[in-house]
Amino acid sequence: MPRLACGAVLLALLLAGCGSDTKTVTETQTQSRTQSQGAGAPGPATANAAAAVPAGNHGPHYFETPSHNIGCYLDSQSVRCDIRERDWSPPPKPPYCIKAGVDWGQGVAVAAHRASIVCAGDTTLGGPGLLGYGQSARRGPIYCISRTAGITCRNADTAHGFFLSRSRYRLF
Repeated sequence: MPRLACGAVLLALLLAGCGSDTKTVTETQTQSRTQSQGAGAPGPATANAAAAVPAGNHGPHYFETPSHNIGCYLDSQSVRCDIRERDWSPPPKPPYCIKAGVDWGQGVAVAAHRASIVCAGDTTLGGPGLLGYGQSARRGPIYCISRTAGITCRNADTAHGFFLSRSRYRLF
């Protein structure tokens, strides 16, 4: 089952990177426990936050936040968000990222299982849509809410997700 989820994430990210001359190798490292950087990182969204997100597909599926510092690609299977500038450091780069010669720690993703740091040779930055502060985007159980503090994305079916901002990140 984890391979199927990884395959779905890989397919979505490969489709998002079509048309580029950049080598695309996407893998994620699943965290076995909740990870966060920075004090006061917002916790997982509550059921009330999920209720605040309208049902049904809405909002852009390939977008940036108003600061243009975070860009995301969202579909009904997964969401990945990359960040241009960050004040936090990811965990050490795993060997498979070093071997593939791709970037590590420039983003986070969630599918059916736990959220993870992204190891990829492409980016989700530069999307044509804009997800304004206080707005949400949703495809199936996957949704994101943009706020001035950062972006929170989650899988409503599993409650796994992440918070991402310039100052910190949190995987849940």
